[in-house]
Amino acid sequence: MRCTRRSFLGASAVLMSGLSPVRAAPPPSRLRLLVAGPAGGAVDVAARLAADQLKESGYVAIVESHAGAAGQIAVEMLARAPADGSTVLVTPPGVFTIFPHIYPRLPYRTADFSGVGTLCGYQFAIAVGPAVKADTLPGFLDWARSRPEQASYGTPGAGTEPHFIGTELERLSGVKLAHVPYRGGAQAINDLAGGHLPAVISAVPNLVAQHQAGKIRVLATTGSHRSDFLPNVPTIAEAGYPQITGNLFYGVFASARVPGETLAELSLTFARAAQATAFRDGLRRMSLEPMTLSRPDLAATMSAMSDKWAAVVKRSGFNPET
Repeated sequence: MRCTRRSFLGASAVLMSGLSPVRAAPPPSRLRLLVAGPAGGAVDVAARLAADQLKESGYVAIVESHAGAAGQIAVEMLARAPADGSTVLVTPPGVFTIFPHIYPRLPYRTADFSGVGTLCGYQFAIAVGPAVKADTLPGFLDWARSRPEQASYGTPGAGTEPHFIGTELERLSGVKLAHVPYRGGAQAINDLAGGHLPAVISAVPNLVAQHQAGKIRVLATTGSHRSDFLPNVPTIAEAGYPQITGNLFYGVFASARVPGETLAELSLTFARAAQATAFRDGLRRMSLEPMTLSRPDLAATMSAMSDKWAAVVKRSGFNPET
């Protein structure tokens, strides 16, 4: 199945209309939060912070982490759940904006889901370890150009945003970089700090502590602005590659079959949770940035991201079956 602009615009229409032929009942007081990520990971912790705040609105929120198939299992579980607003998915957007362009036989359709809102934002970053004698992104690329047999970068997995950030950097710089996919980012960063891997592309929250400890060096971040948690690190645009700029987020999604009034109530509930001081303080401790998008803004953002990643995937020539 290919994700097209039409399919995302169809989902956007559901998001923006908020209409339902039948007046909806309020969302159930018990919420099931499916997390597309491992227990203890950043997305899981963000979901648990939100669950704590949902109690203030009278909800009993149960968090379930499902890391299998890079988040696809959690999406499938949402698709099978009752469409009454009692089950939502907390996930990075790639399961809807990248995977449909990679996997021709996904077990779900993007048009079957509607955005509820966002919990927080984050950036990716490029970091090097002790194996590389460079303190800037251009310096790393010069190092890689002169050592093609060593020039590689690790990511949390093939087909992820960091993987395609790497393919774009390779294309734009003209420097060949071998991709080394890991099953998650933790081991890649350990190998980086140990000098077994020259570079890593990963989410900023995964890199801050090691950077501050001097074990690795973050060279550039991918956001539209410098990270609040790495204010002395330039953006990748400042380093000469503005085409790679982009911010990511953890979003909340529900079945598109949930009545519009229920979706609207859920959106307001999660927005209130995301504005709570305790929630924001918890995010900052994890090096995550507060970010609250409305349902229409989220729909427009997802559509634009899908178009962007479709072009990137096509340029990369990536095929998960080869």
